Amino acid sequence: MNYTAKKAKYKHLLEGLFLFRNISQEVVDAVYNSPACECVEFFSGEMVFTQNQYRRSLGIVVSGELRATKNGANTIIILNSFSQGGVFGAAGLFSDMEGYVSEIQAIRKSKVLFLPEELLHSLFMAMPVAAENYIRYLSGRIRFLNNRIDSFTGGSAERRVAVFLLDAASKAGKADIRLSITFTNLAESLNIGRASLYRAMDSLVDAGLISRNGKEISVLNVAGLREKCF
Repeated sequence: MNYTAKKAKYKHLLEGLFLFRNISQEVVDAVYNSPACECVEFFSGEMVFTQNQYRRSLGIVVSGELRATKNGANTIIILNSFSQGGVFGAAGLFSDMEGYVSEIQAIRKSKVLFLPEELLHSLFMAMPVAAENYIRYLSGRIRFLNNRIDSFTGGSAERRVAVFLLDAASKAGKADIRLSITFTNLAESLNIGRASLYRAMDSLVDAGLISRNGKEISVLNVAGLREKCF
């Protein structure tokens, strides 16, 4: 782990972050230029967060790839992956509970901007709309996680894939998605077989809900895909 200089291009990622929706450029600049906003480089294989060692900060991936995992009964469960623009750390903020909910590891050399809890608190006090944006983000995550729990406990492969794709499109802020993990890892994270994953993808393509070219996936019908989640 190395602390590294912030680059001007990283600020563009903050500008597109959910926190700063309907907030002036001056506020984004102030947050980015704050000494509390730090950029940290992690090497491939290095742990970013563990359940016992973590930052009370919101992390924004500016380069590379991270992966969130959790130890299951007999295996390691892949919960999520984060490439450029990905956000993690919300579960460790504004809580009296100790420990983080999962482990996050750098899959390759990566850089992360950290916005610590104190900086976010100051932002929320000065700009209530930022607090509303944060609450809206958390509400969306709760809905997604509830859907994902349902899919793991009884949903079909098609449903699990639909939930994943809707979440990925929501986080990317666009209909076009590029998978940052292999289909094998995606199948593991959804707790389905690889063959079932491909069949589910093909079914969604045949229904006109998505198009796929390798790891490039486009959501063509959000409403139709959402129906598959329930």
